[in-house]
Amino acid sequence: MENWKDILQQSVTTLSDLKKHLNCDDNALSEVIATFPMRINPYFLQLIHNSGGEKSPLWPQAVPDIAELQDDTCIQDPLGEEHLSPVPNLVHKYPDRVLFLVSNQCAMYCRFCTRKRKVGTRRMTITPETLKLGYKYLQDNHQIREVLLSGGDPLLLDDEQLETILSKLKNISHIEVIRIGSRVPST
Repeated sequence: MENWKDILQQSVTTLSDLKKHLNCDDNALSEVIATFPMRINPYFLQLIHNSGGEKSPLWPQAVPDIAELQDDTCIQDPLGEEHLSPVPNLVHKYPDRVLFLVSNQCAMYCRFCTRKRKVGTRRMTITPETLKLGYKYLQDNHQIREVLLSGGDPLLLDDEQLETILSKLKNISHIEVIRIGSRVPST
């Protein structure tokens, strides 16, 4: 079995690479890719090919489209997460649960992502300091019983990083549920 890190290294991330694999001749896509990163790994490229290429329902999930630049919904924080973040990379929308953004990378950058304005870019910075602020917030807010790890994709973190995050959360007594939001198994 091929190592997942090797698969990611072979991903298509530029328009010139995309043109080698799929019928994408629109040079305007360069602007889309500059605004919203693209990553399509070999596995998902094969799925697109095997399910009908451009006519595949998988195509619009992965392949940039010029229409993304006219999309006023996803560019500007469609879920209002920025206003629900008491500390960087932590969204507290519901009284008893939070969304904790612990990774800014994805195995594939989904074109429909509600965080695509920042995932995979410098606009989403996750550091030991931002994680520490998140742990402190969770420790201080006893009504929180559930944490959803997301980002980006937490399963792209090194095992040691993910283990550290899970251990720190497990040590907060009032947290009962820890979930990991990931598309890695499908992408």
